[in-house]
Amino acid sequence: MAKKVFIKNYGCQMNVYDAARMADVLATVNYVPTEDQDSADLIILNTCHIREKAAEKVYSELGRVRRRQTDLAEDGASDPHDAPIIAVAGCVAQAEGDEILRRAPYVDLVFGPQSYHQLPELLAKTQRRPRDAKRRQASDGLVLTDFPVESKFDHLPPPQSQGASAFLTVQEGCDKFCSFCVVPYTRGAEFSRPAGDVVSDARLLVASGAREVTLLGQNVNAYHGLEGGLAALIRELAAIEGLDRIRYTTSHPRDMDSALIRAHAEVPALMPYLHLPVQSGSDAVLERMNRRHTVADYMAIIDRLRDAVPSIALSSDFIVGHPGETDADFDATLSLVRRIGYAQAYSFKYSPRPG
Repeated sequence: MAKKVFIKNYGCQMNVYDAARMADVLATVNYVPTEDQDSADLIILNTCHIREKAAEKVYSELGRVRRRQTDLAEDGASDPHDAPIIAVAGCVAQAEGDEILRRAPYVDLVFGPQSYHQLPELLAKTQRRPRDAKRRQASDGLVLTDFPVESKFDHLPPPQSQGASAFLTVQEGCDKFCSFCVVPYTRGAEFSRPAGDVVSDARLLVASGAREVTLLGQNVNAYHGLEGGLAALIRELAAIEGLDRIRYTTSHPRDMDSALIRAHAEVPALMPYLHLPVQSGSDAVLERMNRRHTVADYMAIIDRLRDAVPSIALSSDFIVGHPGETDADFDATLSLVRRIGYAQAYSFKYSPRPG
């Protein structure tokens, strides 16, 4: 009889991709996805650590999960000795590790975003550990947040599309170390998948119904798994019969090279849209953020993109309240927004972090 897994996602498109791949891995050990948390044998919170409150939301959700399981047991709707496995995955798991078990000792399993290919083995170990939540101690939980030597992609089952549009990770990690960002510490150093593996996965997605693929990476345009970078990869993918539309996210201005801009003009399948975060319209703030580009650098890229594709739609990320930001800095950001005329923008208040 199949077991059921409930996965709750937080955060970015990469987490959506990771959750789908977790489901693929779990299918090999007879788990099927469910939208009903109460009936699940395994509950996974796939977390995001970009903002401080995101971590606190996870702890709040863990408390709700625990209370719900207690209520079900007291009502006789579930057997307390057959309680679901509770797991925390993703970037909060990577960053917090043992702290999650200290604050929520009823959690069975904590694993980072580079470890989910090991889920069958982790679940087998978890099931051999104490399962009575009332007697659990933090040391009874299992934590795996090491960055493995081998790529998880070498151990994942073939991907399956669940619709006409699919995500496909081509790059992970970040070497930029912006002062506001935890990604280098939760996702690790920049890693690019071999182009042959990416093309093979894309063909499988198309064969299972996908017509649009969004290429994912924390710094996707830093992709170096093929000579010629992301632009060359896009051209190879565009040759796949049945793949009609290609997108990519998220990009860094420093890696927006001429070859990629030309691809926007020359590859019909590459959509006339780009998400290119700038974060601030003030050079002083950009320097404190360690972005390693100026407003003028960013504007030069935008001008080249619009010369190549006049109809291109642009979106961006902005952080307000970064330490030291003045009213003049904020006004400079508003001026940049008006000057560029974004189709969409994601704005966030700065989240203080230790260190």
